[in-house]
Amino acid sequence: MIMNLQNFTQKLPKPILFGIFGGAGCLIAAAIFGEIWLSVTRRPPKLQAVVLLIDTSSSMGSGKLSEVQAAATGFVDRQNLTVNKLAIVEFSSNSRVLTNFDADETELKQAIANLRPSGSTNLSQGLNTVASLLQNRNAPNILLFTDGQPNNPGASESMAQQIRATGINLVAVGTGDADSNYLTSLTGNPNLVFFANSGGIDQAFRSAERAIQQLSDKGGDYGLVFGTFRIGVWTGFLALGIGLALIVGQNYNLRRRLLSSQEIALGSGSGFLAGMVGGTIGQLAFLPTANLPILAIVARMTGWTFLGTLVGGGMSLFVPNLPRDKAFFAGGLGGVLGATCFLLLDAVVGVIPARLAGAAVLGFCIGLAIALSEQLDREAVLLVRWSNSESTTISLGKEPIELGSSRNAHVYLSRDAGFPAKFAKMFIDEGKVILEFDPSIQEHPKFQSMKVLKQELLDGSSRKFGDVLLEIKQKNILK
Repeated sequence: MIMNLQNFTQKLPKPILFGIFGGAGCLIAAAIFGEIWLSVTRRPPKLQAVVLLIDTSSSMGSGKLSEVQAAATGFVDRQNLTVNKLAIVEFSSNSRVLTNFDADETELKQAIANLRPSGSTNLSQGLNTVASLLQNRNAPNILLFTDGQPNNPGASESMAQQIRATGINLVAVGTGDADSNYLTSLTGNPNLVFFANSGGIDQAFRSAERAIQQLSDKGGDYGLVFGTFRIGVWTGFLALGIGLALIVGQNYNLRRRLLSSQEIALGSGSGFLAGMVGGTIGQLAFLPTANLPILAIVARMTGWTFLGTLVGGGMSLFVPNLPRDKAFFAGGLGGVLGATCFLLLDAVVGVIPARLAGAAVLGFCIGLAIALSEQLDREAVLLVRWSNSESTTISLGKEPIELGSSRNAHVYLSRDAGFPAKFAKMFIDEGKVILEFDPSIQEHPKFQSMKVLKQELLDGSSRKFGDVLLEIKQKNILK
C-alpha cells in the first residue's frame, strides 16, 4: 500500500504535490502545536451577563411563542449559572423585567413558561429596559428574539447603536416577517443575526449562543502586547509547518533525503519568523477593527497575506531558480485564498474547525501557487528521467543545478556507480544552457579521459549518467 501511495504521489504534477505537502504540513502544525498553544495561553473568558429579550407581541401566537419558550428553556439548561448570569425581559406594547440576574434556574424557566402573546412591538422600550439592567455588568450581552418590524424602527435602531457604543453585545434571532437588513443594523454585524423558520428556532438559539461565547472569548483580557504575541506564535507554528513541509516536498520531488539538519534549522527559523511577522501585522490590524465587520475581514486578510508572502519568499531559498518576486506574489495569493476559506468556514462550523480547515487550505494554496509560479516564464527546464515511468522537472536559470552523489545535490547520481559528490552542474549563461563538469572528476579513474569540461546543450539534448537520463527542454512546460 505504501509503495502504491508512493508511486501515485510521484506521478502527480508538482503544483498538486506541493499543495498536498503544504496543506498537510500546515494542518499538522496547526492541530498539534497551534491549538495546544492557544489552549495553554487562553485566559478565562469574562463572566457573562446575558439578557434574553423576547418579543411577546400578538404576532407571536399560533405556536410561535411556544417554540421560542422551548428553545429559551434549552438555553437556560445549557448555562452554568454559577459563572454566567441570566435575566429575562419581555416586550410587546410595553416592556417588563421578568427575572433579574439573581434568579435561579427554576425561576428562569417559570418566567419563560408564563410568557403570553399580546399587544404591539415596542422594541425601543425593550432595549432601553435591558440597557438599564446591564449597566456596570461584565461582558454584557443581549439575545434578542423578534418576529417582525418594531413600532418605531428609527428609535429602536438609535437605541441599539447607543447600547453597542457602551460595549454591550447585541445578538438577534429573527423569524417570520423580521427584516434581516434591519436586524443587522441593530447588531452592527451580519454574523450576529440568525434566522429560523418554524421548527428551527432551537438551532438558531444554539447558533446565537455560540456567537455570544465567541464574543466572550475574544473579549478575554489579553492586552495588546500579550494578545499580539499569542497570535504571532500561533501563526509562527503554521508558517513553520508550511515551510518544512514544502522543503520535504521539494526534496521528495528530487528524490533526495527529505530533510537535512541545515534545512530543519533554516526552514524552522525562517518559517516561524515569517509567521510571527505575519500574525503580528494581522493582529495589530484586527484589534482596532474587531467590531467593524468589513474592516475586520480586511485586517484578517492582511495578516494571512503577509504570512503567505513571507513564506513564499523564503521558499525561493530552497527551490532552485524560483524568482523571489514571483515567490512573494504566489505566497501572498495563497494567503488570500486561505484567509477566504477561514472566513467562510468560521460562519458555518465555528472557530476551531475553521482555523484547522483554513490552515490546510492556506498551506495547500501557498504550495500550489509557489510551484505554479516556478513553472511560468522559465527559460528552460531539465527533465530528469529516473526510470521509464518516473521523471522530475527542474527549472534552469542562473543558479546552478548540482549533479553528484552528495545528498545535497539537486540530481542524485549513485555513489555505487562511481559518481563523486560533486560531478557537474547545469545553468543558464547569456541565454545558453551550460553543462559544466567539476574539474575534480579528472582525478577519478572512470573520468580521467574526459577533456571537455564545459558543454553547451541545445533544446532536446540529452545526457545519461548511470541510470539517470537528463533532457533539456528550452520552452515553458508544466510537469
